[in-house]
Amino acid sequence: MLNSRTIENTIVREIRLANATSRVQLAKQLGIAPSTMGIQIDRLVEQGILKESVPEEWGLGRPPKLLEPNPTAGQFIGVDFDARRLHAVSVDFSQQLLKQHSRDLPSQAKAADVILQIQEVIREVRFRGRKLLGIGLAIPGTLDEEATTGLHYRFISDWTNLPLKRIVQGAFRVPVYLENNVRVMAMAERWFGQARNIQNFICIGIRSGIGAGIFLNGELYRGSGGLAGEIGTWPVCDSSLNKKIQESIPLEDIASLRAILETLNTSVDGLLESAEKCDSSVLKILKIAACAVGRVISQISLMLNPQRIVIGGPLAELEEAFMSPLCEEVQRCLNQQSGLLPEIVSTQLGELAGAKGAAALSLHRWELKV
Repeated sequence: MLNSRTIENTIVREIRLANATSRVQLAKQLGIAPSTMGIQIDRLVEQGILKESVPEEWGLGRPPKLLEPNPTAGQFIGVDFDARRLHAVSVDFSQQLLKQHSRDLPSQAKAADVILQIQEVIREVRFRGRKLLGIGLAIPGTLDEEATTGLHYRFISDWTNLPLKRIVQGAFRVPVYLENNVRVMAMAERWFGQARNIQNFICIGIRSGIGAGIFLNGELYRGSGGLAGEIGTWPVCDSSLNKKIQESIPLEDIASLRAILETLNTSVDGLLESAEKCDSSVLKILKIAACAVGRVISQISLMLNPQRIVIGGPLAELEEAFMSPLCEEVQRCLNQQSGLLPEIVSTQLGELAGAKGAAALSLHRWELKV
């Protein structure tokens, strides 16, 4: 038999997933007697966890009272970063944005510097007057199976075996949840982005490195060692980069935002501006990168057959210069396999996708204490 707290946590979770629902609907969904459901919901409303409201528009008859999370019950903070930039947001208990902050990380920043910056931005976005209930961290590179430690990230010096959960939890005294940053981007797409109601999709994040967040049959896939989606080291060949055709190069050394910026010796804003002006040298490099990503997507599609691929990161904004040649390359590679051709779309969540996803990760894993 379920205890009271388990029932209450289940009620909150169901209401989050359904956005708003009634006592009668919840009783039916959870198979709980209406009287018992009423007691549990009354307690949650008294505690300020839920609130009830009447629909503004209703036909004949008595309108039902709809249940929804109470925004004032607390706040959650999400942090997302790569070697180049750091983002943080705070959201209320109903997942509405409270504050946001982004900053560039120093060039050649060391792990200790980045950890201090993470703690600074958490304090920056913390909203006064709301209890902090949890923190989600979207971490680049690899994590241990327990999701407590950052194992390795090649683009930040000495980022090795860092007990991030213990450090941040010790500083703020609230539950802290870690996940790979591209997986968090995939969660954000699943919860409120381009992959809502899609069971099989892949989110590919292209920033300092390149990674993939994979959803199979509606569930996030991490792999046996928690390393699924590390496609940045996927070997690709391209003779146009003055390499022998037989020689393979890691995908992220050709197609990551970092690699492109280094090749062109420019900034993100400079890259986007040059692409919009159809600078031929910039378009050439972008096409090489797009085709490399397209070939990897084709191979992934042959193996996993996703319905949709969501591209995240600044390059996804370049519809003609990057997304079009990427899609054309996938179509070329899968020409005889039309049933394997995924729909390829750009994220609509912007640069805060990872931070919002990290806050949502914390929110969805939060539970009332026994």
